[in-house]
Amino acid sequence: RGGKERQRTAASTEECSVMIALQLRRIGDKWNLRQRILNLFSKLFCPGT
Repeated sequence: RGGKERQRTAASTEECSVMIALQLRRIGDKWNLRQRILNLFSKLFCPGT
């Protein structure tokens, strides 16, 4: 009885970890894109720096 419940909990915890990792990856990708766009603008409008 306890073993099955423990397996289910472990599986749901692993699933949760995967979902959190994917969300963090998406957030990181968005920030990376934002930074690249800002760098492009700074190169275009402030060529001396």
